[in-house]
Amino acid sequence: MRTKKSHNFESDSSRGVLDDLYAENRSKKNEYSFRLKTRAGLVVDLVNTYCEDSNGLHLLDFGAAEGRTLLEINKSLVNCNFLGVEFSEELLSAAINLPRQVRLIKGDICKLPQEIADNSFEVITALACLEHLANPLAAVKEAARVLKPKGIFIATCPVPFWDEIASKAGLLADDQHEHGLGKRELIRYVRSAGLSVVNFRRFMWAPVSFLPYLHLEVSITAALAIDTFIGKLKLFDWLFVNQCIVAIKEE
Repeated sequence: MRTKKSHNFESDSSRGVLDDLYAENRSKKNEYSFRLKTRAGLVVDLVNTYCEDSNGLHLLDFGAAEGRTLLEINKSLVNCNFLGVEFSEELLSAAINLPRQVRLIKGDICKLPQEIADNSFEVITALACLEHLANPLAAVKEAARVLKPKGIFIATCPVPFWDEIASKAGLLADDQHEHGLGKRELIRYVRSAGLSVVNFRRFMWAPVSFLPYLHLEVSITAALAIDTFIGKLKLFDWLFVNQCIVAIKEE
């Protein structure tokens, strides 16, 4: 199987950049589709929980790839505007059928393009993104800068233990992760950027999230409901393969 191309850019966000194979896998492979749709569903749930009104929101997505995750979020968050920032030209070229309200631009999330002004977005997402960066804190600080007061930052990362196992098993052969980011690191980054943590949770329970690798269809709604139920038990926390932090920009 063809692997991700090597990149030698100087940008803090360029190491771990994925190519067009990643976009192809997200459109054809069950496990990739399950992961992106689960993250999208989680974002929708969190926006509805922490934003006073989801109507007309402006959402900025870090590491937006070909925009497929934004398209999923767009299905549930109506009358909103979505902007994705992506470093890879190959992934940007793979974008197809984007509606008017979903736009992608090339840029470095550790130093955002000038067109993205301070205090301009109600929601910023960094989904399966920070672990690819040489300097994750730089990206979180950029998120804090362009968030509106009371805006929320949502970041997801794989749990380092399961990330290592998946990589050794060849389940993440196309990924290149610079860091294993745990709860402590994620909290430290958002606080260092001046944001306040309002939620931390784990998601993608391993027994469920492995089913797509067996070519079994999994309802995203059911998967997230199972995550919520199992999460309350605490006993099985170690079986969650992903984690999510939500932080707010105080006034």
